[in-house]
Amino acid sequence: MVRDFYATLAQVLPVLLLAFVWDSGYLARLGNQERHHRRHDSAHGVRFWTKGRVRAYALLVTTALLADLGLCALVLADLIQDSWTVRTLALSGLGLALVTILTRVTSDILASTRPSEAAPKIPDATGDAPALHDQPTST
Repeated sequence: MVRDFYATLAQVLPVLLLAFVWDSGYLARLGNQERHHRRHDSAHGVRFWTKGRVRAYALLVTTALLADLGLCALVLADLIQDSWTVRTLALSGLGLALVTILTRVTSDILASTRPSEAAPKIPDATGDAPALHDQPTST
């Protein structure tokens, strides 16, 4: 039963890592954003998550997930004995991944559904870009 825990975690962690790092063009979106601190850009600046902090946090989470994956592999290879400490470390890495993904998804949903003064343009199949509020709704 304990080996199943580590084997399952060793399969789930790479999927979470992919979701964290390569989800829906996250890195491309981040690269195109200007993320200056509010004290330097009061109109469009961010309060905390500047590019430097995002970079450091993303590298920290990625390193933690890879270390967690390595820990699971070491337990499965019988190079490390199972213990409450090892299980706690493994579950902590899983928790970090889940909370990080939940935070990013929540942030993306809130940013995408926030009402704005000028609705963003979404191109249709013809290449025209009508405003969001001009699109017909189906009932």
